[in-house]
Amino acid sequence: MAISTRSRFAFLALTLTAAWAASAAQPLKFTDASYMDIDSMVLAAKGRPNEEHRLYGLKAYVQGRYGEAEERFRHAAQYADKYSQHYLSLMRWHGVGGAPDRVQGYIWADLAAERGSRRLLAIREKMWAELTPEQRAQVEAQGGDYYARYGDEVAKPRAESQIRSFARDMTGSRVGYRNQAMNISGAPVNGAFAVDTGSNAAAYAIAAAATPDELYGKEGGLQRLGAYWNEQDRLLDLGTVEVGTPRKVGGQRDP
Repeated sequence: MAISTRSRFAFLALTLTAAWAASAAQPLKFTDASYMDIDSMVLAAKGRPNEEHRLYGLKAYVQGRYGEAEERFRHAAQYADKYSQHYLSLMRWHGVGGAPDRVQGYIWADLAAERGSRRLLAIREKMWAELTPEQRAQVEAQGGDYYARYGDEVAKPRAESQIRSFARDMTGSRVGYRNQAMNISGAPVNGAFAVDTGSNAAAYAIAAAATPDELYGKEGGLQRLGAYWNEQDRLLDLGTVEVGTPRKVGGQRDP
């Protein structure tokens, strides 16, 4: 998907769904969850590299290790994780853990909104409106390289290969018996985008009593993975939002 192919909205009846900050001195708040809350979710995310790296990134972020957090989010982004691409867009836009880079911030926002999330589209459009003509030209020049590495066309198959590989190792007999079941469940961490959304920072697949063929077979596996991505996308748009001025952490409004 080329960056230049961009959806336009006459009116955005949405608010930016992340807490914004003016500088790295006042970091963005990505989640209400504590380090221990996030750590407790890591085991449940095992085998889904998008979620694993996202959670490790959030663990680093809540402890102020922003360089490590960014590295983890980039790993998750390679596995089609739209949450992590969103987090990266805000970190680069506001200069959390480094100098602000609005070109990179916008490109990550464009990637995060690739599947059409209303919330992420709203953020992307706000950012685009604030770019200079020179910055927009840089976006057009650089965006294709990001899509070649992080776009769904390449990132989803990369993630699905890892998910199937893990399922293959964790279910079924290694001598040929293939009828064992595996139960995977988990709960989301509150606060996907801001303290007041009460939504999700991580979403988890629920594969109840799934056989190996259901998890990674040519047909059943595709169906389950399709449902998994649909659930991830659905959780991005939970809640009611409205147009508003970006807020700082703590609910203060920018002047």
